[in-house]
Amino acid sequence: MRRLAFALAALLLASPAGAAGFDEFQVFDGRIAEQGRPDLNIHLNAGRRGRLGDGGAPRNGLLATAELGYATAPWHEVALLLPFAREFSGDTYGGGFKLRNTFISPGAEDRPFAYGLDIEIRHQPARFSETDWALTLRPIIDLRTGPWQLILNPAVEVPIGRSGPIFAPAVRGVRQVAPVVWLGVEHYMDFGRFSRGEGLPRQAHQLFVTTDIKLSNRFALHLGLGHGLTHASDRWLGKMILSVDF
Repeated sequence: MRRLAFALAALLLASPAGAAGFDEFQVFDGRIAEQGRPDLNIHLNAGRRGRLGDGGAPRNGLLATAELGYATAPWHEVALLLPFAREFSGDTYGGGFKLRNTFISPGAEDRPFAYGLDIEIRHQPARFSETDWALTLRPIIDLRTGPWQLILNPAVEVPIGRSGPIFAPAVRGVRQVAPVVWLGVEHYMDFGRFSRGEGLPRQAHQLFVTTDIKLSNRFALHLGLGHGLTHASDRWLGKMILSVDF
């Protein structure tokens, strides 16, 4: 299920200057929109962090992304993402674009096991990425049994024309606790380049506690509070996602 999302990340508290930067905190499951239906996602993230090292989206302000998606088949969805950032100083920066193609096993919502692959290519300036062009290959593994759901995204990021591929997996566990309420835990990781694995202090590990509430057949609310587990991670952060399905 692709969602029209309004996402707001709460202010990030003070954290180490060398922390790794994530420009979005999202785990992809095995669901997309119905065939022939467009969708729109609006992502907003706010924080007091400033630039993170030589790359990463600006955190000392507002990061917004408009995502336009369309399901061309029961197993495929394409999406165009247009990010921009506005710092608290008032400066505004365009964030280039991202193009995503998501391929999933048909009927994923009704299967105990679903799988897929999300392919993302992006072109972004230095304030958003360490290279102008980059490719992300994001496998999707979606397991469900009863009220439980486990989602794995063992993603590989490939900067084009510089450095080597980076292993940045994510995992999400969810349990339905009421007819319209789900509680979950999300873990976002960045282990560094395959050619030069980072030690634990230099790895980024973000742990979120989340809740999802289905407000109606079209609207849903996602809330999360996150904490960094290593020196190279954000200390505290939060997120809110309002989802609308067409």
